[in-house]
Amino acid sequence: MRIGIIGAGNMGATLAAQLTQLGHQVAIANSRGPQTLTGVAAPTGATPVPITQIAAKADVVIAAIPEKSIPELPAGLLSALPEDTVVIDTGNYVPELRDGPGVPSAA
Repeated sequence: MRIGIIGAGNMGATLAAQLTQLGHQVAIANSRGPQTLTGVAAPTGATPVPITQIAAKADVVIAAIPEKSIPELPAGLLSALPEDTVVIDTGNYVPELRDGPGVPSAA
């Protein structure tokens, strides 16, 4: 399976390592460009690509970035995906360390 991962932090890098180990073709992208992903690509086996190419030919696209960064993704990034492409958002929300308070829980 061809999998594109947006985000190369703890979540994205862990997913890339596990998915390549299972035999999937994994492309990984971040906001800073593929040249900054050598430290993730080497140990995981993922292929660094520009973020604008992350969805190309992907069967699955995983967003593993802070929720506050979703609006900053390039416009139309996922609009060209076929209808049967699965898109997964890890909901990588970390209010205490990075994202600030969000919507209060219903509990």
